[in-house]
Amino acid sequence: MNSIITAGITPAMIPGIRKAIEICDEYAVANGFIYIDEVERLCRSNDWKDVSKHELAVIHHHKSNICTRIADHLRALIGEGDAA
Repeated sequence: MNSIITAGITPAMIPGIRKAIEICDEYAVANGFIYIDEVERLCRSNDWKDVSKHELAVIHHHKSNICTRIADHLRALIGEGDAA
């Protein structure tokens, strides 16, 4: 991984990047809960048989996943966390 300086990140940007990481993590958790709730709703009804009704759950699952990946990428950029 390149250093922070060669990646074009200045020390003044780090607090903003940390805030972005926090927001991504919160958004990932929120979408994860929506995904779980939607899957539970599908399982309680007969809608689980119809794949076309799974769209909302799939969308929120992917939103949760991509937010986690973005947060990991930002952590790696500033050299924090497991992604560093």
